[in-house]
Amino acid sequence: MTKVGVFKLVSFLVILALLTAICVIEDRLVAGSLMEVKNYCYAIELASEENGGIINGEVASLVDNLEVSWKENEGRLCFMVNHKSIEQLGVEIVRLKTYIDEEEEIEFFTSLEIIKHYVETFQHFMGASFHNIL
Repeated sequence: MTKVGVFKLVSFLVILALLTAICVIEDRLVAGSLMEVKNYCYAIELASEENGGIINGEVASLVDNLEVSWKENEGRLCFMVNHKSIEQLGVEIVRLKTYIDEEEEIEFFTSLEIIKHYVETFQHFMGASFHNIL
């Protein structure tokens, strides 16, 4: 094999390794961001059960923390996916705050379930795959 052939092979392998590393980092970032949202959802459910409803400071604080966390993560995720694909999650988080203010528990928990559904759905289509590498 000539020097040019070895250089092409090494270059190809380096590029393939770099693309694989980028896809793995992207997958971990997406999975971590979505897992954080899911953990907040479960914490909100637990706090509402322990405190007898959604009208208390702990639930409101958790929803505020969820919103702040999502805004930070959404900014990073917008570099990897179309913003229109993930903006509905932010809309549902804002609805949670509205439902607390209006004391509408059924709508609050429905919106919380929608958020959990979006998280599950996003994990399937945002994950790393070999198609991203190729």
